[in-house]
Amino acid sequence: MNRINAPDGTPLIFDAYEPAQAHVAVLFLHDWFPPGLSDRWAQLGAQLRNAGLSAYFLDQRGQGRSGGRRGHLSRFSQLLGDLQAFRRAVRQRQDVPQVLVGHGFGGLVVLRYLETQPGEPPAAAVVSGPWLASRVPPPAWKRLAARLADLWPTLPTGRGSQYMTAGARAELQWAQRAVLADCQRIERPVLFLLGGADRVIDLDAARALAEDLAARATLNWYPDLSHDLFGVQRVVDDVMTFARTHRSLQPNPASE
Repeated sequence: MNRINAPDGTPLIFDAYEPAQAHVAVLFLHDWFPPGLSDRWAQLGAQLRNAGLSAYFLDQRGQGRSGGRRGHLSRFSQLLGDLQAFRRAVRQRQDVPQVLVGHGFGGLVVLRYLETQPGEPPAAAVVSGPWLASRVPPPAWKRLAARLADLWPTLPTGRGSQYMTAGARAELQWAQRAVLADCQRIERPVLFLLGGADRVIDLDAARALAEDLAARATLNWYPDLSHDLFGVQRVVDDVMTFARTHRSLQPNPASE
């Protein structure tokens, strides 16, 4: 377990799986409130490490072991600053090309980061089931809570894995609109991973975005798979193959 501080001082926790030498670093951002974050990624991290890839898994703010109010976002841009700090910490450990991987909500963060951080672009990105819109629209009362978030930003909306404050819901909806509006700003190669049996996200929105990016995007379609793609070996193999295409020829293990 490793700790860094976000730009606003919020403590962020990440796990690292590093081979003796690596040609590429793969940085993962998880979905909204997945169960057992560290346990969930341990097997995948070990597998990537054994394949010669450095793998890093960030607990996003307000979730897992990281700091911040549970299930709340004051500004979506805080997540972009968190990702920047995460990338910087990884670069200090392994100065090699970075491939960002975002699943669900994490995919939304990665896409917005690619649109707004042109100064230090990663080598490439993978987005798995990006949460550009929900397959089933949220109930009317949740949409109303988001519109009134300025009055009561910490109002709970949902329970368990669906827990989200009104402020976080408003920021999520803003980010979903912004990513679709600004997608032409994305210049790095992006691999889209979509499961045809996904019942969480709006697959049409994700496919349309991949098509809008044209030659910059590759779409891997798995007709029989659901939202949780990383539990399937062929998907993991596809990610490793994609990451290796962006590796450096001269690995630089760790900075002094």
